[in-house]
Amino acid sequence: MISWIQRTFQHHFKWLFLILLGTVIVSFVFITNTSGGLHQAAPKIPDRPFFDLNLSSTADQQLLMGDTQLSIILQRGSVEGISPEQIEEYAKQRYAALHLADSLGLPNPSDDEVAAHVRSLGAFQGNDGKFDAKRYADFRDRLKTDPRMTESDVARVMLGDLRFATYRKLLAGPGYVMPADVVEELSRSSTRWSLALATVDAAAFAPSIEISDTNLIPWFSANARRFEIPARVSVASVEFLSSQFSAGLTFTDADLRAAYDSNPARFPADDKTIIAPDALFAAVRSKVETALRAERSARAALRAASDLAVKLIEQNVKVADLPAFLATQNLTLTEAGLVGRDIAPASLGGTAAAAKLAPVTRRLSADAPYSDPVSTPAGAALLVWRDNVAAHSPALAEVRTLAIVGYREAEQRRLFSAAGRQFRTAVQASLAKGQSFADAVTAAATAASLKAEVKTITPFTLATPPKDLDSAVFGTLEKLPQGGVSDFITTRGANGILVHAVEKSTPPADPASPAYTDLRTRLGEFLSGRVAASLLESAAAAELAKSAPAAP
Repeated sequence: MISWIQRTFQHHFKWLFLILLGTVIVSFVFITNTSGGLHQAAPKIPDRPFFDLNLSSTADQQLLMGDTQLSIILQRGSVEGISPEQIEEYAKQRYAALHLADSLGLPNPSDDEVAAHVRSLGAFQGNDGKFDAKRYADFRDRLKTDPRMTESDVARVMLGDLRFATYRKLLAGPGYVMPADVVEELSRSSTRWSLALATVDAAAFAPSIEISDTNLIPWFSANARRFEIPARVSVASVEFLSSQFSAGLTFTDADLRAAYDSNPARFPADDKTIIAPDALFAAVRSKVETALRAERSARAALRAASDLAVKLIEQNVKVADLPAFLATQNLTLTEAGLVGRDIAPASLGGTAAAAKLAPVTRRLSADAPYSDPVSTPAGAALLVWRDNVAAHSPALAEVRTLAIVGYREAEQRRLFSAAGRQFRTAVQASLAKGQSFADAVTAAATAASLKAEVKTITPFTLATPPKDLDSAVFGTLEKLPQGGVSDFITTRGANGILVHAVEKSTPPADPASPAYTDLRTRLGEFLSGRVAASLLESAAAAELAKSAPAAP
């Protein structure tokens, strides 16, 4: 299967093969769920029946996942954007549907239906989105010379897809939708909104916030989890500086040109008028040499660290004997500091390197004190275990500075929200007296010492909403009547917003209109599709449950 897909797509769909190969591997691993190491004898895997397949069999795995992958590529043109989990679920539902269709004696589609299906496939569409006969013919020509896959194999997958679609349609039923649901959705999408927004500047809001133990202690107690210090590992390090390996490196023009040609965009010329390749290379030659020297010296430092790691293991060097051993190698041991998911010593890359280093240090212990080599800003290092520091909740005194910052931010948000609610109440009161929204906002903002501005939004419907309107605004519209003012909401930028519905016009839903009919059809297809997917998912799960390992 993999060989055929590689041969078939390597000319016309080159980039798809890498994606396909990755998802095939992930899916196979997911299904087989083996855990043996590379050098362990393969245990006898119990049979895992799935209808008439055995998911413990490599051949049946390849049949299931190979057909599934090909089905997706034929229909969509690629597997891009589809997760391995989605592919695996589609494989189970597709095969369950085909098995059940066979058990019902569902007839095969006609030649005309197959021809129409081929013309609809994304794999054979041109840049204009229409069926490309040449693309299809080229695909068939390549199949004729491939010994591992024939047109009949591809036809089997296409036929299976049609039978799958037919069976899903039978399961789904007519997709009945209540008229009230259509009216509600149509009204929501066709309502015409004319809005005015009052945006309150959070940065200009500067209340006086008292910092005292009376306020800070209870807040810290309620938010202690925010300041919990995670588990960390204390390490020393043997460092290998790239600079120690840089001086001895020499490069030929061929070396530099090869490095440049591998990625010219990495070395932009200062003079943008130069376009000839040779002239461009000459202009950035020094940049290329600097980059190549840095890469090669960092690689050399990493090799040196790796060589040391091998020596420590081969010679069984104990931690107590490490300083003396390092002296014989002209190396020194330096106490580096703590490494955790939130912290790392500056010499090892600082906080930015914590996520990379934490898994390495978690594997260290008194019995396994030496790490694998790691890259550092200065080159490479070998880490040496010193101690484990357990996670703990600090006392306020340990993190008082951080607690004050957290308390101040939380209090700022609380007071801003409170001021926003009072601001809304004042605006509503002014509107009730007949003031315009702009005047009401100005008066309320001045009284509350807030900085606010009013903006009018061009009338729109949710079917064609403004692209630059903050998403928080849309959440207020469902319950906002004409003339109403929304709750005070905060946006992703932390500003506050009031939404005023200047006008709200909802056209009547006409059951005879094309819009009503189209929406009813689409809602019906969506709901019936969910029903079919749920039934097939249940059927596949029930089949797998028959041979699931017993719970311990």
